[in-house]
Amino acid sequence: MPVTLLRGENLRLYPQFRIEPNPSLNLIIGANAAGKTSLLEALFTGARGRSFRAASLAEVCGARGQGWHVFMETMEADDHHRIGLGWSREGVRLHLDEDRHARVEDVVRAVPMQLIDPLAHRLLDEGPTYRRSFVDWGVFHVEHRFLDCWRRYQRSLRQRNRALREKAPARAVRAWDEELSHSGEELNRMRQSHLEASSEGLKNWCQRLLDTEAVRCEWQRGWPADDSLHQTLERNLEQHQRLGTTVQGPHRAEMRITLAQSRAKGRVSRGQQKLLIAAMVLAQSEVLAASSATWPILLLDDFASELAADFQQRLAWALQQYPGQKFITAFEVPSAFRSGSPMEVFHVEHGIVSASPHLH
Repeated sequence: MPVTLLRGENLRLYPQFRIEPNPSLNLIIGANAAGKTSLLEALFTGARGRSFRAASLAEVCGARGQGWHVFMETMEADDHHRIGLGWSREGVRLHLDEDRHARVEDVVRAVPMQLIDPLAHRLLDEGPTYRRSFVDWGVFHVEHRFLDCWRRYQRSLRQRNRALREKAPARAVRAWDEELSHSGEELNRMRQSHLEASSEGLKNWCQRLLDTEAVRCEWQRGWPADDSLHQTLERNLEQHQRLGTTVQGPHRAEMRITLAQSRAKGRVSRGQQKLLIAAMVLAQSEVLAASSATWPILLLDDFASELAADFQQRLAWALQQYPGQKFITAFEVPSAFRSGSPMEVFHVEHGIVSASPHLH
């Protein structure tokens, strides 16, 4: 679902901006602090309803401080969307086509978008929350029942944990076990299925990017493999009562990632990590496209960061093979992109963005 128009007002250092992207490859070039990442942030925020750089939408506001607005148009074949997101001190406004009170999940579903930025290594280096979120984003787009299931699980978990904290009788805790178990088992099945669907694509992309197919993503579901979730909850009730929380379940799930028989966390270089994450995103995107015929939009901030020339060539080749739309920031047009697929180059300087002469 390529973005055909992006415009905004009072976002970061931009009083206003407007670009008409290429449906394939878009390079955003400029010096440090020129506003390159802010354009990616505008795209991401419009499609996700949140920023990847700020904890609150208020922080995205520019110098005038009264509010900001982002507007996007997307088009693929006969499918056309108009999305607007605005923030002011009165609140947040989100619209999708004719719906002036759209839900964030509807926009996320309409415009799937993934980001690889300099902090993407958190997917490998930090806690399991990042890895669960990565998997859940993919499951959300291929399993329409996922969001309802996830919400049912979270609601039951909150209620059970509340009963545990308040030291309610065992029967009051057990009252939530059936719904928690049913939704939790279903949630795990969807996650596991999604990982299995992307495993072959991940091996293929790792072979192209890292010269190895020895990559493995092992899903650890959050409770013992030999038990049902209901059995686990019952068996560990006394422990949960003592701790005041539910210790086992899908909310404790983890994805263990290995590359060439080494844990990806802390044992491979940052350059290898970046290519591994790119391979994971590309493989997941293939699964989404097979399910919906829509290729997610890819945002890649600081293309050359942590990549030697050979790794840059490999990543550029992979991105040029990717059928979906790409937005990539760099200080200048990387040599790896100076031939190949058609592209648009946008130059950013002092909060002003303009189209630049470029090669096709």
